[in-house]
Amino acid sequence: MDGHFRPFAGFRGAVLFALVWTALVLASLFLQREQLNRTAAELARIAATASLQKDMEIREWASSVGGVFVRDDRVPSFSSLEQEQRFSAADRSGEPLSLVLVTPMHLLLAIQSMSNQRSEFQERLTSRQLRNRENVPDEWETKALEELGKGASIITEPLLREARGHGLMRVMLPMKMEEECLECHRDTLVPVGGLRGGASISVDLNAYRAAQEPTWRTIQFWHGAVWLLGLATIALLHVITRRRAEELRRSGDALRESRARLRELARFLQGVRESERTSIARELHDELGQALTALRIDLGWLRRHVARPSSTDNDKARVDRIDGSRALVERTIESMRRISEGLRPGMLDVLGLRAALEHLIQQFGERCGVDCVFHADRDEYELDSDRSTAVFRFVQEALTNISRHARATHADIRMEEIDEKLHLLIQDDGVGFDPRASRKGFGLLGMSERMSMLGGEMSVDGSHGVRISAILPLSDDSPDEG
Repeated sequence: MDGHFRPFAGFRGAVLFALVWTALVLASLFLQREQLNRTAAELARIAATASLQKDMEIREWASSVGGVFVRDDRVPSFSSLEQEQRFSAADRSGEPLSLVLVTPMHLLLAIQSMSNQRSEFQERLTSRQLRNRENVPDEWETKALEELGKGASIITEPLLREARGHGLMRVMLPMKMEEECLECHRDTLVPVGGLRGGASISVDLNAYRAAQEPTWRTIQFWHGAVWLLGLATIALLHVITRRRAEELRRSGDALRESRARLRELARFLQGVRESERTSIARELHDELGQALTALRIDLGWLRRHVARPSSTDNDKARVDRIDGSRALVERTIESMRRISEGLRPGMLDVLGLRAALEHLIQQFGERCGVDCVFHADRDEYELDSDRSTAVFRFVQEALTNISRHARATHADIRMEEIDEKLHLLIQDDGVGFDPRASRKGFGLLGMSERMSMLGGEMSVDGSHGVRISAILPLSDDSPDEG
């Protein structure tokens, strides 16, 4: 949860998520509106096409029966009807009737006129021959006639009306030249079966869109509900993650404080350990060293008094025993010095850090047969006792690791002061290792902690031999690196 919902913890993150959620809901709402518009346009296109096809089928039927006789007083006034056949008849009651032959074209015009008055459909005939000025095509009809002339079977296109805020669905079907039309339209030079004109219809889309308003309001309602639910979820996640982040912050502060106290404790214990070492080394040097030195002097005095020119065989045996004791005392003194130096190198307090390291590295090279090169950029460094001891122990532990694990033949130790920080580098040509896979020993961990306790840092590279580098501030108030 922490990794996935952490952005909700911040106020800006929550606002950003709310804005993104609002944009997604608005985009969905826009797409739904567009889908409804497309549906309305498609329904209008289907209705318009069906209406035109129905009218054309009625025209074809009238053409198949040669026209229809209709009462003269019921037919709309068409000037061209004056040339059609007329005759008088009587109905069953004997009432006289005047009938006129209505051609298929006149029948189609009458149907269109009635449809235009009673529905939202507006139908008309149009042609490029311009025999009738009322049939002059507008801009869209001109383009539609051109497409029909190229072989199209039907032309449909929704057109927007900016002034009224809705549009029209316009449909046009072709009208072919038939033999019965040649009598009046022979001068147009359009062959039978050729494109004579077109029957077009315009449907107001507003009626279809108005029918979708209940659906649109339902969509708006549910989108609003989902939007509010999303905002509530974002707010809830913001509150939860903010509390969680606060808990994590307090836990982190407590953990950092605990680590700092543990590090201070480790530093204190390390200081106590070094103090005990110094005390033990001093007591060994002062008490045991003085006693051994006095014992060596006494053995020398005893040997001089026993080894006389007139000594007997027993005296010679005593001298040999005294010589053996003196040798044992000498070895004990040497061991005591080595132990004392191991506990607390006296050179570190007397001659300084550089001299102590030179002595340590020289003894290591002689004892382990490793060619060691030591470089320091100055004779002495401004370090307090804790830092001097830490650097000495750091190098000592690194050399111990080389002797135990590296199987190296050469080691390079460098110590330089750069920007009020002491830079240490210890590198060998041994077998190397992967620091991430080394988890059993505490040597590197102790070296790293020794640096960390004093505000320093350590890095290890074991790809080509082992390269250990450390950076230690010269004092507690040294500036940190930016």
